[in-house]
Amino acid sequence: MVNGHGMSKKVVQTDLGNKEYELLKETVGKRGVSIKEGVREAVHQWLCTQIPIAEDPLFKVKPLETGVETDSVELDKKLYRSESS
Repeated sequence: MVNGHGMSKKVVQTDLGNKEYELLKETVGKRGVSIKEGVREAVHQWLCTQIPIAEDPLFKVKPLETGVETDSVELDKKLYRSESS
């Protein structure tokens, strides 16, 4: 099976308890998506929580050099000053 993005897909099958199935059916119905799409989204979200931070691509982004000098001291003063000062 190939999706619209040219990527091959695998079919996955599982069993759910009656209560899980009814909750899934109700939830996807409220969102207006198919059970297939709801399960696909749930698997995607679960997989995203399983990536160790060290492997997360977000934390591998290198800072961008803009050539603008910054000094965070003034920002820190505004953000973290106490209400009484």
